[in-house]
Amino acid sequence: MADLQSSLKNILNDLNENIKNKDDLEYIKTQIYKLTTVFQDELDRIAENNMNKIDSLVARYNQVDERISKMEKSIKNIEKDIYIEDEYDFQITCPYCDYVFEADFTDGVKKEVKCPECCNTIELDWNDEGSCRGGCAGCSSNCYEDNSIEYEPEELDEYDDDDM
Repeated sequence: MADLQSSLKNILNDLNENIKNKDDLEYIKTQIYKLTTVFQDELDRIAENNMNKIDSLVARYNQVDERISKMEKSIKNIEKDIYIEDEYDFQITCPYCDYVFEADFTDGVKKEVKCPECCNTIELDWNDEGSCRGGCAGCSSNCYEDNSIEYEPEELDEYDDDDM
């Protein structure tokens, strides 16, 4: 902007030196002033338009950034639900000595663990050998978690009606 003002001063000084008629000189200065005002107004309009566009982009960026943050939060929650984190321990009660301990399953699911108290091997039943008839928390079929009771399908309907 300083260069523009300096250039304008140089032009006006040149006009003062070269135009001898004072009326012509004032007319030319007035026209130059009007021209610079038109240019300045146009530059101001362009700058304001650009600032509006920048403000719009910043607002849009903030919306997108907020959406990305929400998505990242959801993805982290999904990852927690899907993937086993660093440790996956189960609390086990030994059927031989009633000692309660935690077994580490970070290396995968095990079929058996050894009791640290009595050193007996405990077989783990993960309900993957067909003993579950469905309906429990793991299979969403029509059974009940107590597999020792056998129900016929008709009895299940009656059982459900009585509880309501």
